[in-house]
Amino acid sequence: MRKWNFMLICLLVAQNLIAQTVETVVSHPKIVDGVHIDVAGNIYTSPGGLMGGTAIGKAMPDGNYDPNFRTGFNGPIDIDENSEGVLFVTNYDNNTLKSYDPITDELTTILTGLDGPAGLTLDSENHVFITCFGAPLTYSGDQIIKVWPNGDSEVWLETSEFLRPQGITFDDAGNLWVANTPTGKIFKIDTLTKVPELILNLGAKVGNLVFRHKDQKFYFPSQDNHKIYRMDLQGNLEILAGSGSLGSADGEALTASFNKPLGLGFTASEDTLYVSESGKLRRILSLDGTPSGTYDDLLNLNFKIIPNPSSGSVLVEIPEFLTGQNISLSIADNTGRIVFKKQIIPTEKYVNLDHLEAGTWYISFYAENIFIVEKALVF
Repeated sequence: MRKWNFMLICLLVAQNLIAQTVETVVSHPKIVDGVHIDVAGNIYTSPGGLMGGTAIGKAMPDGNYDPNFRTGFNGPIDIDENSEGVLFVTNYDNNTLKSYDPITDELTTILTGLDGPAGLTLDSENHVFITCFGAPLTYSGDQIIKVWPNGDSEVWLETSEFLRPQGITFDDAGNLWVANTPTGKIFKIDTLTKVPELILNLGAKVGNLVFRHKDQKFYFPSQDNHKIYRMDLQGNLEILAGSGSLGSADGEALTASFNKPLGLGFTASEDTLYVSESGKLRRILSLDGTPSGTYDDLLNLNFKIIPNPSSGSVLVEIPEFLTGQNISLSIADNTGRIVFKKQIIPTEKYVNLDHLEAGTWYISFYAENIFIVEKALVF
């Protein structure tokens, strides 16, 4: 029997014992706009519209970066992923939505004729929702487009409340949230009534909008204020990071400086927030008061896989510190594609995994507001 060391991240939601810190991961001129991180930790970046960009980049947490990971795009803006591991990318320069499958390397144009597509997000049924910033020269976008998995689409909402919207995301209740870029107005939209409700008027530019499930809060950057904000469901606002001065100084979150931050993306465990700005990929660590540093700096646990190596069926021992709690488990392959999910009852001590071929997998245990455990698993 072989023992595996897994990374433990403790979530101290009630109190922030260790200061949040900002650090630079990559410096490159093609890092400007949207950011997406898959389950395997791959970080996808985009150069933004009207920059002559034709590729999305791919970075690793250690700083390795390929600015031309996949070509064939046209001013890519935002990147998101469906439940099958397929990436969707808005292309501002030719008004299209494209998909890219990292497994097959297939690039497909899903939709054309959009009015300056910018932000995008997906719901639980893999529908893609796109904000239209507006194409040159008027930049007068005021639409949300809905795209079905089969490629059908409709103008889901068109309203004078929108002015060059980009940031878009869902909360856990299924409400859609949209941010106007130049004014910083953030709207909550019930998907049944489709009536925008103004929740916040920042009065300054707002970039991409992401929702963090752990604390039920929204995170967004301001290009005008050079800050990263955190907002609850009622619109109460706080500054997460950024001194407000234009710059790129690392350090403690509130004294660090940013240069027109625009894109945001959480790791799968939601413990680290990646930020794209003018030519840099940054990250904010210790969102829950956990120590920053390398994985080796974190607490290691003994973790049992029986048998190992495996012919395809194994028993995974639930870590003792998680037993007795309502937890969930997910398995992803080495591309980040989730292949198995399971809710675990408090009395379970083992999980049986069948039909997994030999290879590299990522296993994640999650107990809400308590622990996340993730590590590459080879058998």
